[in-house]
Amino acid sequence: MELALEGRVGLRVELRPQIVAFAELLQLPAVGVDELVERELGDNPAIERVDDGAGRGPAAGVTEWVDGGEVGALRAEAGLLVPAADGAIVEYVVGCLDQRGRLTSTTTEIAGCLGVSTTRVVSALAAVQKVGPPGIGARDLRECLLLQIEDWTPTVVRAVVDRHLEDLAGRRFDRIANALGTSAAEIQTAADFIKEQLVPFVALDLGCWPPRTTNARAEVLRPDYVFADEFTIEIAEEARHSLAISWSYRTGGAEAQEWLARARLFISRLHQRWQTMRAVGEAIVDNQKVFLAGRSGCPAPLTRADVARTVGVHESTVSRAVSARWAQLPSGRLTPMADFFCTSAEPRDAVRDLIAHEAQPLSDGEIARLLSTTAHPIARRTVAKYRAQLGIAAQSRR
Repeated sequence: MELALEGRVGLRVELRPQIVAFAELLQLPAVGVDELVERELGDNPAIERVDDGAGRGPAAGVTEWVDGGEVGALRAEAGLLVPAADGAIVEYVVGCLDQRGRLTSTTTEIAGCLGVSTTRVVSALAAVQKVGPPGIGARDLRECLLLQIEDWTPTVVRAVVDRHLEDLAGRRFDRIANALGTSAAEIQTAADFIKEQLVPFVALDLGCWPPRTTNARAEVLRPDYVFADEFTIEIAEEARHSLAISWSYRTGGAEAQEWLARARLFISRLHQRWQTMRAVGEAIVDNQKVFLAGRSGCPAPLTRADVARTVGVHESTVSRAVSARWAQLPSGRLTPMADFFCTSAEPRDAVRDLIAHEAQPLSDGEIARLLSTTAHPIARRTVAKYRAQLGIAAQSRR
């Protein structure tokens, strides 16, 4: 037997408890921070709230963007169908719905933003689709129509919606009939059913100012980031929670010092959260001045990695700072922070240019196929998303 001493040189990443605690606090939604602050104020006598006039104004959430009874009920009811830990995912999914009830991000994109599995996002989306009006949460027209089809719906209707929507739009009934082994008359009946019984989108009241609802149970959707004008930013939580060390605990015995140390650590972590959010917000301002000033309908190309490099943090930190967060624009409109991030404007510009020079109105599917022959292969639902961002009407209205 031979004994030997072997030395190895390598790098090992260790997550210190402080780093883990900060990451968890940074990812916590605003309502969770509110609850955490109230609990700490009740538990720790060394902390007190400073009533200095802070907590008033838009950053404090006094500007009540009404989430609407419809949206509030959608979030609440869908949240009951998923594990408690996935409640924030449901909230984020609902936040990604546009006024047509369409999901503006893919489940993969949402999973990446939240740092969770796609499976959990799919389950959250399924819960939203189950409790909401039929067609809610669809990614495109086909899915919207399929979500409205019930067991009693004629089988041929499902087949037409699932596989022949483009031919249906072109009224190529004979082609559909040949593919399905039925008659053109039956396809005409299916087309009439689709026109009369199904809707292309589900109108959703995402909120307005001033409020248009008198529902006392309507929820208030408060912004996390407030862009007071195109070049300044406020962190709403910072205005709501002005905390300080109680004077009576600045000197005292060992027990008082323990409460004091806990209070200082808690306040320090809160300020670290707000400083990180502010730095991320300022980096977004630097890159999105044209959009924030209202001179462009779409944000400039920006990724979380770009912001991370500017701020000097890891990309995951940026993701935690913006996930399931809302921003109030200078115009007063509320938008998900995720909307500020776009990998490239080139595909979106290509969609705009192609529509601008079309000889006759093209469908989203036709645009996707044409772009697939260039350097911009994108999906049909992505075309629809870009078209909506650009304010361009669908094929039937152009």
